[in-house]
Amino acid sequence: MATPELAATRYYALTFLPAAVTVTYLPIWLNERGITDAQIGLINTLPMLGMLLFSVLAGRLADRASDWKQAIMIGTGVAAASSLLLGFAEGFWAILLVWTMTNLPAGLVSPVADAATLRLAARAGFSFGTTRAWGTVGFLSMCFATGYLILWLGAGAFVWLFATACALRFWAATGLPRLRDAERPRTNPTGRLLSREAIEAFRPWVLLPVIAGAILFGNHMVMNAFSSLVWKQQGLSEPAIGALIALGAAAEAVTMFAWKRINTRFPARVLIMFAAVASILRWAGMTFSPPLGVLVVMQLGQALSFTFAYLGCLYFINKRTDENISAEAQSLFGMMMQGFSILIVAGFGAVFGIIGVQAFWACVVLSLLALAMVQISLRMRGTDPAG
Repeated sequence: MATPELAATRYYALTFLPAAVTVTYLPIWLNERGITDAQIGLINTLPMLGMLLFSVLAGRLADRASDWKQAIMIGTGVAAASSLLLGFAEGFWAILLVWTMTNLPAGLVSPVADAATLRLAARAGFSFGTTRAWGTVGFLSMCFATGYLILWLGAGAFVWLFATACALRFWAATGLPRLRDAERPRTNPTGRLLSREAIEAFRPWVLLPVIAGAILFGNHMVMNAFSSLVWKQQGLSEPAIGALIALGAAAEAVTMFAWKRINTRFPARVLIMFAAVASILRWAGMTFSPPLGVLVVMQLGQALSFTFAYLGCLYFINKRTDENISAEAQSLFGMMMQGFSILIVAGFGAVFGIIGVQAFWACVVLSLLALAMVQISLRMRGTDPAG
């Protein structure tokens, strides 16, 4: 039987495989089936909207269960079963329905898995950052594998590759250990949209850095959506663009592997503040259309601008909330990340169409706002070992 650390690491190593297959080939697969660009955008956006609307509800239901593993298995299980229907879906509406049924349940339990694994890691004495790093390694590996397999086996391989990835994620979920502390006394949170306990936990000085982290996350979604287009317009080749994207992900993974040392040396809010400063420098640099050598350094900056903000917020929330609302609290952060991502990417797209790379100044302004939020929080309540 696998140890708790090995079981959690295995889950994270496999949980992002469906996303890797999606990023690599979904738009091409949809285009080959006559789906228009606008319809492709809707197919990608609807699951995100569902996560925005139902994430907190899913977290609250997961907190009420006897163990968070149940919610994770249900979400990944429904996704795996729905993925089997993708090959039979014909036309826009059928594909939209199946794709939403496949991605929404898994997306809703993603913050639940983060909350549960953070608690498990604290009890078992391993680093969540290291465990989460294997998710990035798995994602990158599957991106490369998908490209080669589809080149070798043809476009039809996309459907079974995606279904296999979903099945592997569900299999890993079934192998998770008990995630909740069975000996810890439990109470069911009260309240409607948000529990009273969550409202009390997210006091202004706690809420401000969490919002800042969500804004910084949304800025990175701009890079996911537009970086390849920007670099292509600047004359970079496809291999160079792919290498830059992989470099950013690799820098992110290396930081996660080292997270135990980083997290014990700096308070969480200080790490989020470092992330905001790194973001300001990265997005300002993008406005100058820098040469490849400078872009390499900027992509290495993702180690700070993304990882410090993302993991910093997860740990900060975990320290500031009780186990009874763990999934709800992390789901609230997930809802913020989805909401800001939609708003920032949509707004950036409109501005980018008018002024090109100068639109990255909007990301600079948002990063400055995030930095100010963390500084206000620190003034409201100074740092302590929990952030």
